[in-house]
Amino acid sequence: MKYFILGMITLSSHFATAGFFVEPYAGFNSTTIKLTDLLAATTEIKGDQACYGLRLGYRSPIGIDLNLAGETASGKASISSQVEKNKFTHTTASVQLGVNALGLVKMYLGSAFLNDFAIEDSLSLQGFKMSGTAFQAGLLLKFFPLVNIGFQYNLNQFSKITGPAYGIDSKIETYYIKNDAQDYSTYLSIFF
Repeated sequence: MKYFILGMITLSSHFATAGFFVEPYAGFNSTTIKLTDLLAATTEIKGDQACYGLRLGYRSPIGIDLNLAGETASGKASISSQVEKNKFTHTTASVQLGVNALGLVKMYLGSAFLNDFAIEDSLSLQGFKMSGTAFQAGLLLKFFPLVNIGFQYNLNQFSKITGPAYGIDSKIETYYIKNDAQDYSTYLSIFF
């Protein structure tokens, strides 16, 4: 057993190529946000859009990654109470910790310290911005020698909301008793 573990660490370190790396990526993101107000009425926001990101990180000789990641997505979201779609942007910055299996599969967890979701004004809706943190879980599969395909889940924890309709307090619980926000991403990345 001892030799098996040593062999796996040796193989992992051989395939993982220790050192600093840059990983730009582009893909598709699907966002769903459900806000339940104090009268138990629910507003649902849904958007499917392109996303772009960049990871800067360090891979240790045994295949452990520590990344600083940033991602932005923008598009049009449908809001349950509105007929028209509204433009929005979603920006995150996070720290991620990942484990590589022979340099072929990477699993990671992350925590976003910057997480902003902003909807622009339209004729039927005043714009607003939500901010807070997020938890992330992801899987990265080596597709070609330098190209990866990835999947990421974000559980958004919005705690503040600002905008013309939210003037009293910026705490989201002042206006909503429930805030369920999550998104999924599928992307291609280049690793160097």
